[in-house]
Amino acid sequence: MISIRSTISRRIIGGRNPPNAAAAFLQANVPFPSSSSSDRSESNGAIRPASVRCLSSPAFRRFLAKKEKTGVRATKPSVQASTDGIQVPSLDVAKDMGKVYSEMENEPLVVIAEMRNHGARIEVLRRHIMAVDEISYEKAGVTLDQIMAKNRERLFFVSSPYKIGMVGAIVLGIGAFPMVFSVNTALWFNDLYVTMDVPPPSDLDTFLETGAWSWNWMEPILGTASFSLLCFQYIRQQLLNLGMKPYTQKLIAMRANTLCKAFPDYQEHIIYNFVETDPMS
Repeated sequence: MISIRSTISRRIIGGRNPPNAAAAFLQANVPFPSSSSSDRSESNGAIRPASVRCLSSPAFRRFLAKKEKTGVRATKPSVQASTDGIQVPSLDVAKDMGKVYSEMENEPLVVIAEMRNHGARIEVLRRHIMAVDEISYEKAGVTLDQIMAKNRERLFFVSSPYKIGMVGAIVLGIGAFPMVFSVNTALWFNDLYVTMDVPPPSDLDTFLETGAWSWNWMEPILGTASFSLLCFQYIRQQLLNLGMKPYTQKLIAMRANTLCKAFPDYQEHIIYNFVETDPMS
């Protein structure tokens, strides 16, 4: 069972298509049938490598420990879906459910991490630190805090283009309404920058009449800005299609490279996955 489940995990993670929620559910919950007799032993009775790994897995060791302690066959509590009608989980099933990522096995944890779940990627990085440094889970948390703190250095400056863009979009988006429909704002802007003939007061009684007049100079501005943004969005999409990195991807790569240089003992792809989903706010 463990060998088949591990094979599916490797195919999911190593394949070209990204894993999905169904794959994670399949990996973590579905009780696959055990491998065939050819996987367990050769014709001469020799144990195959897959069986050795299966019999030495943490799940099998827990099964043997529980069996020796209770004297009965240990089974994992599950919802009996084979029974007619809609079934509900028992108390044993509810108690057996993991509450945090630290209670998950390695293989389903890696599958969920490959689905761009940041909490799972933090747990993967923490276990990787434990394996490399040969330290406890609590001590690995100290190193993890150092990595997270290092990843947040100069974050205010590298994220400033996003903040400037958001502030500018808010100002221009809200300011477009008085520029078009407010008679006082339209008259002020016309006197300073446009110098167009002002219609008689009877033609500026309502905000719609004001908009019809101010639209003479607002239409080229807003239309040109909208077209420029559309072109920039098109260019960004073509960069992604060509495999080139826009600013966000370059920023992620730069932050990941900084962490890899500061912590060279850890795998680069695990560091990169952590940085990729770590929020910049």
